[in-house]
Amino acid sequence: MAYQASRHKRVQEELELLDDKGNVIHTLHVDLDADVMAKQLSEKHMALVQAQRDMTEAQQEVKEGNTDKAFETIGMTLVDLFEAVFGKEDAKTIVDFYENRYIEMCQEVLPFVIQVVIPRVRSVAQESRNSIMQGYNRKQKIKFGIFK
Repeated sequence: MAYQASRHKRVQEELELLDDKGNVIHTLHVDLDADVMAKQLSEKHMALVQAQRDMTEAQQEVKEGNTDKAFETIGMTLVDLFEAVFGKEDAKTIVDFYENRYIEMCQEVLPFVIQVVIPRVRSVAQESRNSIMQGYNRKQKIKFGIFK
Protein backbone atom coordinates (compact mmCIF):
# COMPACT_ATOMS: atom_id res chain seq x y z
CA MET A 1 0.00 0.00 0.00
CA ALA A 2 1.29 3.42 -0.92
CA TYR A 3 1.94 6.06 1.70
CA GLN A 4 -0.76 8.69 1.56
CA ALA A 5 -0.37 12.38 2.34
CA SER A 6 -3.29 14.73 2.25
CA ARG A 7 -3.91 18.42 2.71
CA HIS A 8 -5.77 19.62 5.75
CA LYS A 9 -8.99 21.53 5.40
CA ARG A 10 -8.70 25.29 5.74
CA VAL A 11 -10.38 26.84 8.73
CA GLN A 12 -11.63 30.36 8.12
CA GLU A 13 -13.74 32.90 9.93
CA GLU A 14 -15.36 36.04 8.56
CA LEU A 15 -15.69 39.45 10.14
CA GLU A 16 -18.31 41.73 8.65
CA LEU A 17 -18.01 45.45 9.23
CA LEU A 18 -21.46 47.04 9.32
CA ASP A 19 -22.41 50.68 9.01
CA ASP A 20 -24.80 52.34 11.46
CA LYS A 21 -27.78 51.08 9.43
CA GLY A 22 -26.69 47.45 9.57
CA ASN A 23 -25.42 47.23 5.98
CA VAL A 24 -22.32 45.14 5.35
CA ILE A 25 -19.57 47.49 4.16
CA HIS A 26 -16.57 45.12 4.33
CA THR A 27 -16.22 41.37 4.77
CA LEU A 28 -12.81 40.28 6.03
CA HIS A 29 -11.73 36.65 5.74
CA VAL A 30 -9.41 35.38 8.46
CA ASP A 31 -7.45 32.24 7.62
CA LEU A 32 -6.97 30.32 10.87
CA ASP A 33 -4.16 28.13 9.60
CA ALA A 34 -2.14 27.37 12.72
CA ASP A 35 1.18 27.61 10.86
CA VAL A 36 0.38 31.03 9.42
CA MET A 37 -1.23 32.45 12.54
CA ALA A 38 1.47 31.14 14.84
CA LYS A 39 4.09 32.79 12.66
CA GLN A 40 2.19 36.08 12.53
CA LEU A 41 1.50 36.11 16.25
CA SER A 42 5.09 35.23 17.14
CA GLU A 43 6.36 38.06 14.92
CA LYS A 44 4.16 40.48 16.87
CA HIS A 45 4.82 38.99 20.29
CA MET A 46 7.62 41.31 21.30
CA ALA A 47 5.72 44.35 20.06
CA LEU A 48 2.66 43.28 22.03
CA VAL A 49 4.72 42.78 25.18
CA GLN A 50 6.08 46.29 24.76
CA ALA A 51 2.56 47.59 24.11
CA GLN A 52 1.42 46.10 27.41
CA ARG A 53 4.18 48.04 29.15
CA ASP A 54 3.13 51.15 27.25
CA MET A 55 -0.48 50.63 28.33
CA THR A 56 0.61 50.77 31.96
CA GLU A 57 2.35 54.06 31.23
CA ALA A 58 -0.70 55.28 29.32
CA GLN A 59 -2.94 54.57 32.30
CA GLN A 60 -0.67 56.79 34.36
CA GLU A 61 -0.93 59.47 31.66
CA VAL A 62 -4.74 59.36 31.87
CA LYS A 63 -4.56 59.83 35.64
CA GLU A 64 -2.38 62.87 35.01
CA GLY A 65 -4.83 64.22 32.41
CA ASN A 66 -2.83 63.48 29.23
CA THR A 67 -5.34 61.36 27.31
CA ASP A 68 -3.75 61.94 23.89
CA LYS A 69 -0.75 59.76 24.70
CA ALA A 70 -3.03 57.09 26.18
CA PHE A 71 -5.17 56.93 23.03
CA GLU A 72 -2.06 56.87 20.85
CA THR A 73 -0.73 53.88 22.82
CA ILE A 74 -4.07 52.08 22.64
CA GLY A 75 -4.22 52.73 18.91
CA MET A 76 -0.73 51.42 18.26
CA THR A 77 -1.45 48.31 20.33
CA LEU A 78 -4.69 47.60 18.48
CA VAL A 79 -3.18 48.13 15.04
CA ASP A 80 -0.30 45.81 15.93
CA LEU A 81 -2.68 43.11 17.12
CA PHE A 82 -4.98 43.53 14.12
CA GLU A 83 -2.01 43.24 11.75
CA ALA A 84 -1.05 39.97 13.44
CA VAL A 85 -4.57 38.57 13.04
CA PHE A 86 -5.90 40.13 9.83
CA GLY A 87 -2.75 41.17 7.95
CA LYS A 88 -1.65 44.73 7.18
CA GLU A 89 -4.16 45.43 4.44
CA ASP A 90 -7.23 44.25 6.36
CA ALA A 91 -6.01 45.94 9.55
CA LYS A 92 -5.84 49.20 7.61
CA THR A 93 -9.37 48.54 6.31
CA ILE A 94 -10.59 48.19 9.91
CA VAL A 95 -8.81 51.36 11.08
CA ASP A 96 -10.13 53.33 8.10
CA PHE A 97 -13.65 51.96 8.58
CA TYR A 98 -13.71 53.04 12.22
CA GLU A 99 -12.01 56.35 11.34
CA ASN A 100 -9.29 55.83 13.97
CA ARG A 101 -11.84 55.46 16.78
CA TYR A 102 -9.83 53.05 18.87
CA ILE A 103 -12.28 52.72 21.74
CA GLU A 104 -15.01 51.69 19.30
CA MET A 105 -12.62 49.16 17.73
CA CYS A 106 -11.94 47.78 21.22
CA GLN A 107 -15.66 47.36 21.78
CA GLU A 108 -16.55 45.94 18.37
CA VAL A 109 -13.56 44.10 16.85
CA LEU A 110 -11.44 43.05 19.82
CA PRO A 111 -14.11 40.62 21.14
CA PHE A 112 -14.00 38.83 17.77
CA VAL A 113 -10.24 38.39 18.15
CA ILE A 114 -10.41 37.28 21.78
CA GLN A 115 -13.56 35.14 21.69
CA VAL A 116 -13.37 33.65 18.18
CA VAL A 117 -9.94 33.85 16.54
CA ILE A 118 -7.64 32.99 19.45
CA PRO A 119 -9.66 29.96 20.65
CA ARG A 120 -9.99 28.63 17.08
CA VAL A 121 -6.25 29.04 16.40
CA ARG A 122 -5.49 27.19 19.63
CA SER A 123 -7.91 24.43 18.66
CA VAL A 124 -6.46 24.06 15.16
CA ALA A 125 -2.90 24.05 16.56
CA GLN A 126 -3.84 21.37 19.10
CA GLU A 127 -5.41 19.20 16.39
CA SER A 128 -2.28 19.62 14.29
CA ARG A 129 -0.04 18.61 17.21
CA ASN A 130 -2.23 15.58 17.94
CA SER A 131 -2.08 14.52 14.31
CA ILE A 132 1.71 14.80 14.26
CA MET A 133 2.04 12.86 17.50
CA GLN A 134 -0.15 10.05 16.12
CA GLY A 135 2.32 9.70 13.28
CA TYR A 136 5.13 9.19 15.78
CA ASN A 137 3.14 6.67 17.80
CA ARG A 138 3.03 4.14 14.95
CA LYS A 139 5.09 1.11 15.80
CA GLN A 140 7.68 0.32 13.22
CA LYS A 141 10.06 -2.60 13.16
CA ILE A 142 13.59 -1.83 12.14
CA LYS A 143 15.51 -4.74 10.71
CA PHE A 144 18.96 -4.14 9.34
CA GLY A 145 18.20 -0.46 8.69
CA ILE A 146 15.04 -1.18 6.68
CA PHE A 147 11.65 0.01 7.91
CA LYS A 148 8.82 -2.48 7.72
